[in-house]
Amino acid sequence: MRRVLLLAILVLLALPARGEDAASVEQAWRAWMARHQRASGGIAILHRGVVVHQASTGGEGIGAAVPLASLSKAVTGVCVAGLIDGGRLSFATPLSQSLERTLKRVGPPADRRLLDVTIEQLLVHRAGFDRDGKDTGGGSLGNYLRGATATRPSFDNRLKAMFERRLAYAPGERHAYSNAAYLVLGAIIEEASGRPYEEFCRNTVLTPLGAGGARLDPAWRILSSFGGWRMSLGDYGRFYQAFAPDNPAIGPVSRRWMMSAHGKELANGVHYGLGTFVRPTSAGGGNFWHWGAWNFHLANAHDGPLASSYSTYAVRLGALDVNMVVHMEPVLGGGTPGDRLDDVLGKAARAVTRWPCRMSSRDADLSRSVT
Repeated sequence: MRRVLLLAILVLLALPARGEDAASVEQAWRAWMARHQRASGGIAILHRGVVVHQASTGGEGIGAAVPLASLSKAVTGVCVAGLIDGGRLSFATPLSQSLERTLKRVGPPADRRLLDVTIEQLLVHRAGFDRDGKDTGGGSLGNYLRGATATRPSFDNRLKAMFERRLAYAPGERHAYSNAAYLVLGAIIEEASGRPYEEFCRNTVLTPLGAGGARLDPAWRILSSFGGWRMSLGDYGRFYQAFAPDNPAIGPVSRRWMMSAHGKELANGVHYGLGTFVRPTSAGGGNFWHWGAWNFHLANAHDGPLASSYSTYAVRLGALDVNMVVHMEPVLGGGTPGDRLDDVLGKAARAVTRWPCRMSSRDADLSRSVT
């Protein structure tokens, strides 16, 4: 008997350790969701650009399209990169040139400094706009939506109202995160491409990356290039693979610019790039991440009562070649809870020792979990 037991122990020791798998990331996410009392949400986990695990809770459907808020900025950033690598724009192009035809329609800005703002300054939130959201949100947007629909992008109308305000800072003076910069970039995409923003970005960036089902949220197309995209979490994870070092969605000129911290520095080795935060790493081409949030309530809107409250988060861990995308309701307050989610997901992903073998491009055998 002792010999049989000893033999069994030796066999077990000889077997490879089971380790953690992608489902363990889901469990870490569920614990965080419960701790912070989020009513519903979902997560998609991708390895090497392929969905390997998805989960949802509180009635959110796996694979359902969800609004993404400021995760939309990365879509806009990659679209701009395509125009730069294609020679139709440069990082140094001033607004006076990139919006020449638009300015003839809507009129010049009250603050003439805006005419010299460059594509680079818009991309990295150093164009001089106010950080407090008066540019495209809060009272300004509420006033607009009392008399106009939220279901159209309306670049000209929004730019005209925004150009009536003076810049809060001198262009290039400081990093001040704002929606205004990416609203302007959406208009620049339309002028440079000669096509509607949504059509151009979907056809040239999203569809080639496997996210062809993406659309601007029908109820919130007004948010367009700074917060309007809607797609499944898996599709956004496929799009986020654009930031992998060998992905052709971002060309060589834009990739060199994106990975350089020069003129973009924030703190702790982090800078802002093509609509997402960047921390270069020695392996895997760097880590990328961004938060999104939309919390808007207006009872007397033109379209009828408008109510929306949610947060989103996307992260790419370059050394692991892992992308994780999260959606949750209601909106999450800023600060510590968000930082903790970043830490929770990062630790869980780094503990995984067994990623699934590569699946088909349409992820036919997804591991799914719903509660």
